[in-house]
Amino acid sequence: MDIRRNHRDLTRAQKQALIRALLILKNDVPSVLRPGLQSRYDDFAQVHKNAMGGTEALVPPPHNSPLFYPWHRVFLRQFELALQNAVDDSGITLPYWDWEVAGPEVPSMPFTEDFLGGDGDIELNRVQTGPFALQQGHFELKVWLGPQGDPGLRRNFASIPNSRVPNAAQVDAALQVVPYWAEGASWETVSEGTLHNRVHQWVGGTMMDPASPNDPVFFLHHGYLDLLWERWKQRHPDQQPYLPVSDAPLHDLDALLVFNAPGTPAPWDDTFTVRDTLDTRALGYDYR
Repeated sequence: MDIRRNHRDLTRAQKQALIRALLILKNDVPSVLRPGLQSRYDDFAQVHKNAMGGTEALVPPPHNSPLFYPWHRVFLRQFELALQNAVDDSGITLPYWDWEVAGPEVPSMPFTEDFLGGDGDIELNRVQTGPFALQQGHFELKVWLGPQGDPGLRRNFASIPNSRVPNAAQVDAALQVVPYWAEGASWETVSEGTLHNRVHQWVGGTMMDPASPNDPVFFLHHGYLDLLWERWKQRHPDQQPYLPVSDAPLHDLDALLVFNAPGTPAPWDDTFTVRDTLDTRALGYDYR
C-alpha cells in the first residue's frame, strides 16, 4: 500500500528521490501522446489542458462538475505510478501540501530551494531557484494553451489583489457543507471554488494555465484536495460519498472517466468509472 504524506514530513533523502523521479519522467521517459515532441511528464500537462477545453477537449469536462474529485484522483494516481515506473521505485509517492496552515513566511510552504523552488522573477515570472528553474537545464515546458509558450516554469505569488491561500477556518467551513454535489452549495462546488481555485490563483503563473500540471506543485495541491475529500466523507458518514448515484449517464457512479478525446491516444491503458475511485485503498494508496 502506497502511503502519501505531508511534504513537511519528508526527509531530505525522500525529497531528493521525488525530485529525481520528476526529472527523469520529464527528460528520459518517452511520451505516449506525442512521441518525439514531449516527454511522459508532459503528457499529464496535455491531458489536463484538454480537460479545460480546446480542440481535443474532454467530454464531459471534469471541472465545475461532480466528476472533479474522481477524475483528479485517477489523474494523480496515474502520475504517481508513472513516477514509480520511471525510477523503478515503488517507494516514491506524492506528498501533499496542507496550504491552510501556510503563508509566505510559514515553514509549511513547499517553495524552498531544495524542493520546489520559489517565486518567479519580476520580468517574466520565471522561477529562479530550485531544480525546476529553466536555467538548471532539466525542466523545459513543452505544453501550452497554444502551439508556443514560455519554456520556463512561472510563478507570481499573490499577484491577484487580496489573493491568499485558504485558511483553516475556510477549510473547516467547506468540510461542513453537504451534500457532495448539488446545483448551488455543496461540498464539490464550495471546495472547488473557495479552496481549489484560490490556490491556483495565489501561486499564479503556470498554475493559472490550462496545462497547470507543468508546475510540480499542482500534484501537491491536488493531493491535499484528494485527502480533504476523504476527510469530508469521514465527517459525514450519513451522506452519499458521491452524487449523482444513478440516472445521470455521464456523471453518475457508473460513468466512465474520460482522459482523451475520441480518435486520440489514451494516456494509459486502464479505464475507471466513478465507482472505482471511492476507496483510495482499492486504488493502492492511503494517507498519513
